[in-house]
Amino acid sequence: MVKFSKYLKRFGIVAGVAFLLLVTHRAAPRKAVENEQMKGVWLTNIGTILLHHTTSLDEVLNHLSRSGYDRVYFSVYGFRGTLYPTSQRPTNWLFVPPLSNPWRAAVKESLRQGLKPFAWFEYGLMLSPKDPIAKKHPDWLLKTPAGKTVVETNVWLDPANPQVQAYLLGNMEDILKEKDLAGIQLDDHWAVPRVFGNKSQALTNLTRKLHDHVKAINPKLVVSLSPNPHSFAVNKYNQNWLAWVRQGIVDEVVLQIYRKTPNQVAASLSGSGLATASRYVPVGVGLYAGWNPDFSLKGLQAQVRTVEQQGYGYSLFCWEFVVMRHLFNHIPRF
Repeated sequence: MVKFSKYLKRFGIVAGVAFLLLVTHRAAPRKAVENEQMKGVWLTNIGTILLHHTTSLDEVLNHLSRSGYDRVYFSVYGFRGTLYPTSQRPTNWLFVPPLSNPWRAAVKESLRQGLKPFAWFEYGLMLSPKDPIAKKHPDWLLKTPAGKTVVETNVWLDPANPQVQAYLLGNMEDILKEKDLAGIQLDDHWAVPRVFGNKSQALTNLTRKLHDHVKAINPKLVVSLSPNPHSFAVNKYNQNWLAWVRQGIVDEVVLQIYRKTPNQVAASLSGSGLATASRYVPVGVGLYAGWNPDFSLKGLQAQVRTVEQQGYGYSLFCWEFVVMRHLFNHIPRF
């Protein structure tokens, strides 16, 4: 028994040292990646939190940099709360424990690895009906002519409501406390369904106010947008993003073309509005690398080639789908 206890003690010491080395190890820094066209990837809040809590964030960002990517869009505001301490909405303590800030770690480590960190404002004007904000402020929510607030399983904030605007800009201010990020990104949820009526001008006014607010904090920050093709975005979601580009209130466009084949990607790009936007701002194409039976790395690589042949960069949605199934050794190098 004494001998066993001695081995157990030694094992504990070895295990403790190994754990300490794992926790304190950091990937070597890298110089900034300079690409002629963007090469990005989206990382959800679940992925960021997992990597942060397992001390793997530096290794993954280092690997992205070595694989030729130059930017990462981190989800900081989504279905389960925020990725940072905030005064505006609840933060899930399981994801962001006290004295923890995964968002700060993501920004800091991205810069160490030569990557541009963007704060992806996922969910935009959309909330779960069970969200504390929706329950506390029912007067902030849009209603259809029939009085419905739930559309497409969610409720939607009124872009013309001054209190809603203050809430959204407040979230932005909390995000922008991290001084070294490259910019923020809005997406297809920065919109409201047309079933609520024609809210296009209200949404444009809000976007202008947000752009001006961000630039007043830091003129160098990029206001990025990841919408759907223009006609669909306008007709179904009041999101007239081409007008925003022309008015100078959006600085970058990453168009979501989530299709199964290269031919479908090429067909969707035609008439999407991206060619027009490219005359005003840097642009790229968002490609879907999601969880479906048709996914393959070869198919995704073919889509990337299709996009590059048309002169565009790209961003992949999302890291978790691409990498966690294929482990780190199989990250696409395009």
